[in-house]
Amino acid sequence: MSATASTAELGRSETPDIMSNRRPEADPDIAPSARNTITLAATLGYLFDAYAINIYGMTLALIALEFNASLQTMGIIGSIFIAGYMLGSCVFGMLGDRFGRKKTLGVSIFAYGSVTALTGFAATPAQFAVGRFFTGVGGGGELTVGVPYVVEAWDSKRRGLGAGLMFAGYALGVVYAALVSALVLETFGWRAMYFLAALPAVVILFVRMQLEESPAYTAMVAHLAQTKQARPSFWTALKGSASLRRNLVWGSLIYVSLACIYYAETVFVVQLMVAVHKLTNASAIVTLGLFNVSMFAFSILGGMLSDRIGRKPAGLILIVALALALWIMFSTSSVPLFILFGCVAFAGIGGSWAIGMVYVAELFPTEVRGSGYGWSVALGRLPSIFVPAAVAWVAGVAPGGMSDAMKYSCVVLICAFVAYLFGPETLKSKRRTG
Repeated sequence: MSATASTAELGRSETPDIMSNRRPEADPDIAPSARNTITLAATLGYLFDAYAINIYGMTLALIALEFNASLQTMGIIGSIFIAGYMLGSCVFGMLGDRFGRKKTLGVSIFAYGSVTALTGFAATPAQFAVGRFFTGVGGGGELTVGVPYVVEAWDSKRRGLGAGLMFAGYALGVVYAALVSALVLETFGWRAMYFLAALPAVVILFVRMQLEESPAYTAMVAHLAQTKQARPSFWTALKGSASLRRNLVWGSLIYVSLACIYYAETVFVVQLMVAVHKLTNASAIVTLGLFNVSMFAFSILGGMLSDRIGRKPAGLILIVALALALWIMFSTSSVPLFILFGCVAFAGIGGSWAIGMVYVAELFPTEVRGSGYGWSVALGRLPSIFVPAAVAWVAGVAPGGMSDAMKYSCVVLICAFVAYLFGPETLKSKRRTG
């Protein structure tokens, strides 16, 4: 039976297995300039997404002071943002499968840029929380549309590089946020940083005009039209394929680790540097920028490593290295060692994200790639909703305070370790044959 059965066939008791009947995907027939433009658009989108995410941690202390809000309240607002991100991940992923990568990516970037800017007008913690929720919805969409878009534009042996370049945009976005913070925060206040998030809405209007649709998505739609077959829904495909269900588990486990570790280490890290290591707020933000320069470099190197030795071994190596670096980083009282292993840890985060992005996207066929990727991200982010609040709570009861809370969070990396250990290899040249 065809992987893309007709509507009548989909209603039968024998639901087609979209994975066992998966059509071989040829390397994309796309000009390098078009591929690079797609990568640039997704990278810029992720750069501004990083800005929208990370200005919260950089402005948290000033917002709490103005609203007279407790650390726990600010942690809850951080969790509300992640809830919105989770919703946007699954919704926009499915929209990307239905309406195409190009249109959906533009909508998501415009959404989070404009909503972040409007959040700057918030007059109460409740209004601010609502703004952060909808910022998360748009940001979640950028990731779950952008990754399939980039993966489908690169040939199979260089997709890790493509994903690495996209995540490098995220790291640059944090550096950009740190620079804006250094120039704007003390003079113009926290609201100005949110108003400046309107910039991506303008930039993407220009870049989007240069985009082509994903070649794999276009070929899939043309194939369905030629054979007069209906596109299978994600839920129908999931019902009929045990391997697809397993892949959803592996993808979700990877994003449990990636999302939880990122928020555990970034929401309060500036505050930790100020409170524990006695850095000034400006120095702490500059140090965070340094960490993200390291993240930028190794997101590209990590993606390239996965192209060279395979997604699974590269993922396992980075997860172990990340756990060790985090443990040392938050165990030391030495500022130089903290900064050194902070650079190593953030390099591990960048490399792990790049590898995870391409690996999870490759777990799903083109027909349901956006949906599968989006639901993996959404389910993986579900526990991360509680991470900011949980870290704040552990910091209040652990002997070592925030340092212990952030150190112990590395246990969540076990989820990705298990997924890479038992999941399938997705790099074509490394798959077992025969």
